[in-house]
Amino acid sequence: MTRWSGNLKSIQDPKASAPRRPRGTARGPGRVETAEQRRDRIVRLVWPLFLKKGYDNVSIDDIIGVVGGSKATIYTWFGGKDGLFEAVVRQKCQEVVLAIHVDPAGSLEAQLTEIGHSFLAMVLSPPILEFHRLMVSIGRTFPEIGRLFYETGPASAYSMVAEWIAKQQKDGRIIEEDPYRLAVLFLDMLIGEHQLSWLTGMPRAARRDKMDETVRLAVSIFLRGCAMPAWVLARGSTVSPPS
Repeated sequence: MTRWSGNLKSIQDPKASAPRRPRGTARGPGRVETAEQRRDRIVRLVWPLFLKKGYDNVSIDDIIGVVGGSKATIYTWFGGKDGLFEAVVRQKCQEVVLAIHVDPAGSLEAQLTEIGHSFLAMVLSPPILEFHRLMVSIGRTFPEIGRLFYETGPASAYSMVAEWIAKQQKDGRIIEEDPYRLAVLFLDMLIGEHQLSWLTGMPRAARRDKMDETVRLAVSIFLRGCAMPAWVLARGSTVSPPS
């Protein structure tokens, strides 16, 4: 049994096994920090520690040295280091997904370009790249935490773009193929070369001009293969499809 075996339920429902927490904590004269605010602050304070030292090399004492309080605080709020690290993974993955800017206005090309740029800007930021490196290094040893990372990170990003594609399909602007698979193809076209170059210590290969060109090409190729032909979009047209 791995150390994360007892936390599998929280991967599916983070509130299901959350320990009871105090309603609020005093924070300065006349100010009260709510339980969720304090929890969020602890997670944000500790995540650079995990990035710097790796999961196994971080002790509860290290955590207390950064966030303050006592060991009882960590065990009461998170159930221990495992639960705290799960909270870090969930928070960082959600931040990446929420950074994807899906704008319902404009042409397909404009919307996809905005999605591509916002996605790359976050995924290729140095902290997120280091986070990705950390998750790859421990995913095989701790498959449950690897699963949490994939489900709340990459899979959620694919799903968000898939929802956008499904809407375009409903409006008759994109061909009827599995929207999730189309989202995977589009996002993977964007990150492959650039993410790998950073993770293998070749960041110069991911210059801004190259990333911009990748977005342009990915959008062009995606629309060339997936956008509904103009003759189909001409509602009521009697023009026959090109031979």
